[in-house]
Amino acid sequence: MANYISVKEARGRFGLRVVLPPAPGPWAESLKGILYVKKLDYVRALHEVGTASEDLREWTAQTSSPVMAWNDERPRTVWNDQLYLAERLASHPRLIPQSIDDRALMFGMANELMGETGLVWSLRVLAINRGQTNLKLNERARAMVDFLASKYQHGVAQEAERASMRAAEVVAGFGRRLERQHARGSRFLIGDELTALDIYWAASAAMIQPLPPELCDMPRWLRTTYTANDPRVVAAVKPALLEHRDFIYREYLQLPLDF
Repeated sequence: MANYISVKEARGRFGLRVVLPPAPGPWAESLKGILYVKKLDYVRALHEVGTASEDLREWTAQTSSPVMAWNDERPRTVWNDQLYLAERLASHPRLIPQSIDDRALMFGMANELMGETGLVWSLRVLAINRGQTNLKLNERARAMVDFLASKYQHGVAQEAERASMRAAEVVAGFGRRLERQHARGSRFLIGDELTALDIYWAASAAMIQPLPPELCDMPRWLRTTYTANDPRVVAAVKPALLEHRDFIYREYLQLPLDF
């Protein structure tokens, strides 16, 4: 397990602090990947998922992680705000395209992954729905599912149906995008160099098919939860998408995952 300080202690410090869960959540791993590529050092503060941290609520007016804090500036709790702050703190390597067309495309596609009702959001709906109907969950896993369902108000059958269609649509769209990029000789989702979108995809794909245990050690119940089994989503996943995830992790991100 990585070294963590408390949220309360992190609030009292200066420099770069990041509140993170001790688990491979896609939003957290995306931010960690961005900071790793930019070689930005930071102090980790522990957020135990499944608990409502009053210290975190008092500091950030909400109880989710990751949170990114720089000196006495307002804490950043949303993925795109975190990316902009990282770009300001370390302008190279650049992860936001300079071209307005590429920049608009990147943020639009990133929102399809990281935004509300996007891929990760939809896969979480499906995972919670699956967990609520799984009678074999142990006590800890059951408590986690119930906590998340209550916090995010997931659990309605109709919502799971919508999440299934939305997730499959996003995955298929990324598959088409990658095909077009490969056809023009690029190994990246935007242009000809690494952008934040590649990192967002790599981390998001962990909720379709997690990295193997030797690269991402997690409890069996969580690995099962993170492995997509919705027929629409599974059918939309082309091998090239998981190959792209592996390429980005192998060439640019930290392995094995550290949380």
